[in-house]
Amino acid sequence: MSYSQPHPYTPEQTLRVELINQELSTTGMTTEELNCGFALQSVKEVLANKCTINPEKIIVAMWQKLFGNAAITEIEKRNGFNKSYNKADRELAARICLRLQSPEIREQNITSASIAVSMGKSPASISQLINGKYNAKPTKHLHDIWALICPAEVDQGKPSNERKKIEIVYGDVRFIPTSTSKLIAMACDQARARKRFSVFAGQAGLGKTKGIAEYCRHNKEAILIAGSEQTSSTQVLEQLTTALGLSRCPSAYKNMQKIISALRDTDRLIILDEADKCKPNSLDPLRTISDQAIVGVTLVGNIQLVDKLQTQERYELIASRVCFWPKPIGQITVEDIRTLFLELTEGTVKLAQNDAKWWQWLHKRVEGNARELVENLLPHLLNHTNKNPDTAVDKLLVNGIFSSVLNKPAV
Repeated sequence: MSYSQPHPYTPEQTLRVELINQELSTTGMTTEELNCGFALQSVKEVLANKCTINPEKIIVAMWQKLFGNAAITEIEKRNGFNKSYNKADRELAARICLRLQSPEIREQNITSASIAVSMGKSPASISQLINGKYNAKPTKHLHDIWALICPAEVDQGKPSNERKKIEIVYGDVRFIPTSTSKLIAMACDQARARKRFSVFAGQAGLGKTKGIAEYCRHNKEAILIAGSEQTSSTQVLEQLTTALGLSRCPSAYKNMQKIISALRDTDRLIILDEADKCKPNSLDPLRTISDQAIVGVTLVGNIQLVDKLQTQERYELIASRVCFWPKPIGQITVEDIRTLFLELTEGTVKLAQNDAKWWQWLHKRVEGNARELVENLLPHLLNHTNKNPDTAVDKLLVNGIFSSVLNKPAV
């Protein structure tokens, strides 16, 4: 066979290409967007029925991309829209069908049935709506369906002016009391009252640093040292010297003596945040200062802090001086998740479910992590609900945000 002539298409191939072209026309998708792993020119030739080799592989790949495992008869039925559908309705219905075939949606097992539950309709009605068979005007219902399954980053219109707009900006989130902040305050109070060390350790993202900042805001006698991978004994002494308004000396010993004199017979408390990240010698001057000035010290850090203090020989002298050492915290509580959600959204988010099961599921969804909820989920969720104020937030919507924006599987 000469490769200068188009390869003869089978009747099934011809019908599939026709349906693919109809889908591209309806959705407005370009051949460039229909990237299925083949050269663009080859895709264009197949769609134009001008491919000079057997087009089967390319046709199958395009079909899978657009329709998944749907049969030809199923797509043929879908392409016949009821007269109640205007052009925009037909385009949106096609977009919904295409979205339902996307891997992220299929991984979440989102179907007409699950959408029906979220909207309080029957699965048959949802199927009719998205397949163009709904007899009444479908516009509002189609938009409600799209609001549930659309990628969270897609702009869906202007926010409603009738509803208070809430935004969460990183670094500017107001403090909400949680079990973490209460336990941190207890650790600080114990160290301050007993003039010894206390230790608070917890998983990253539980609100430890925010809890410390709030404690210091209400307790001006507390001195906060912000630790890091670069913090050594020298930096600890420098930060204490600055906080106490003392002049620095070239000698670390003299600086320490000045600090001890300034702190002796006071009710001050030293707090070292991110203590687990600091260099090994960073805790040495704190032990000496605590012993000689008789002041309390609170060490706060990730769970690795406990391992360091309990297993490394150089920290034995610190561990023996700890008067308050609660069990390391891996997650905040379900009630914390509920409080953070409701306080930060200020009652502006409509919930499809507001019972113990919902909050337990959300706690599991964010892995009991305040940062995952406040800094990752809520900004996207509020962006969505600001633009779709009538949409009730449910598992389907939350899972959609995690899947499409945060690259995490459904729960």
